[in-house]
Amino acid sequence: MGRVCWLQLFFFGGGGGHTGLGVLPQVHLGVTPPSPPSLPAASGLVEMGAHWIHGPSPGNPVFCLATRYGFLKERHQDFFQPPLPKRKAEAIRHLGFGTNNKIFLEFEQPFWEPQQQLLEVVWEDESPLEEPSANLEANWFKKLIGFVVLQPPEHGHVLCGFIAGEESEYMETLSDAEVLSTMTRVLRTLTGNPRLPAPRSVLRSRWHSASYTRGSYSYVAVGSSGDDIDVLAQPLPEDPKDPRPLQLLFAGEATHRTFYSTTHGALLSGWREAERLNQLFKAPGPTPQL
Repeated sequence: MGRVCWLQLFFFGGGGGHTGLGVLPQVHLGVTPPSPPSLPAASGLVEMGAHWIHGPSPGNPVFCLATRYGFLKERHQDFFQPPLPKRKAEAIRHLGFGTNNKIFLEFEQPFWEPQQQLLEVVWEDESPLEEPSANLEANWFKKLIGFVVLQPPEHGHVLCGFIAGEESEYMETLSDAEVLSTMTRVLRTLTGNPRLPAPRSVLRSRWHSASYTRGSYSYVAVGSSGDDIDVLAQPLPEDPKDPRPLQLLFAGEATHRTFYSTTHGALLSGWREAERLNQLFKAPGPTPQL
């Protein structure tokens, strides 16, 4: 059985774990970059977001590639030739990257009161001091923290559920019909109404299943620290006295020590690397306040 309570919450947007890479010709990718200016959809480059820009001198283009930290965490060992420095690879290994999905349920008519903003699920037969059940097939839905009532209702009567962790990844393996059926059962249980109409439609994210995301956003895992974030954000070559020009730039929420796992962290880190490129290319531009 479950109970329903409703609270007023404010959510900061969490991004999709976006990490941007700017690559100069001295570094070779595990996929073959196209020649400028054409960009064929080869080896998934378009899906990851790739384009060429002019480098600091004629004939020295910069290959810019945007990918997710989850993809970087999973594929960095075979994606770069030569491999990333050991310190950088260890930072990627230490930092965590998780999955947080949303499940949208649309109803013909709302069963909640007009002033309700959140329906929170509390499972009475579980204790926070005990390990949760490892049977994902039977209990994956118990990882739901609740449903937010989306506004305004003129756009539809929609609940947005949040689910994270392994249970969220298991949810991605199910069909829409299975998810809709389970959500209907959950709502009927926590409202005590066995005849509650089923949602008319369901829409959900699948961040973990997507080949070039492999999750939602980063977190500081056990055994890692903010120092790993700083190492990940450091451009290559790392030594400022190295005579070689910058070869690889890192941006994205996973590289912002203060606002990791957020959209604004990704934005601020992008401004940071854009200013780095401005300095490299001697291009005038305003300095963002980070």
